[in-house]
Amino acid sequence: MLAVASNTFRETVRERVLYNLVFFAIVMTLSGLLLGQLSVRQDEKIIKDIGLASMDLFGTLIAIFVGVGLVSKEIDRRSLFPLLAKPVTRDEFLLGKFAGLVFTLAVNVGVMAAGLYLTLLATRRHLDLALLEAVYTILLGLALTISLALLFSVFTSAALASVCTVSVVVAGRFSDVVQHMHEAAPGAPSWLVQALYYALPNFHHLDLKDHVVYGDPVGLPALAALTAYTAVYLAVVLGVALAAFRSRELS
Repeated sequence: MLAVASNTFRETVRERVLYNLVFFAIVMTLSGLLLGQLSVRQDEKIIKDIGLASMDLFGTLIAIFVGVGLVSKEIDRRSLFPLLAKPVTRDEFLLGKFAGLVFTLAVNVGVMAAGLYLTLLATRRHLDLALLEAVYTILLGLALTISLALLFSVFTSAALASVCTVSVVVAGRFSDVVQHMHEAAPGAPSWLVQALYYALPNFHHLDLKDHVVYGDPVGLPALAALTAYTAVYLAVVLGVALAAFRSRELS
């Protein structure tokens, strides 16, 4: 599994995914210079908001559009068959792919976070360590997104898997709207609304960007609860993906 994860990381880097880091660094540097003319009370918050939002956006795009190709690409290139002929099980292959892309995005987000802190330092702003709380939950959300991309890629083509993953991720980011959907659609059964709310990944609760930027305390208990929720959801999604991949006919 570690060998598959390592190979996945190298392949992802060769696909030039990390070029977005250069773009991010340029955007953050320019933002720091341009926003330096704003009022002292607002420019630091804007820099933090842009930095965290960029990590989330770039990371989500990579997780979706690289994640859906992790399995289908290997099948299309016929490179999966000699790999499975070796002492590598399907479970090890899928979990290795998942771990490899998670590590890639962890490096990705880590460099982005360093770029954000360098921008704050260059513009003589406060180096707020609380930003790491938001960075951590961004990583949790990206792990969930990768697991969903892998799940859909096991069942269907890369194009359709991308559409399904984007749809679920967007719905999960508006889970609070889903929870109160009966107000907009009074005829919707309450049990159906609740079932949909709990079935969707709750990216809304994982989004701590506003809390951190505006100085609201988060605390270790809240982070531990979010970590536990992510672990349980990952176990369910990856469990379904593994079961489906074991039974899939490869041709």
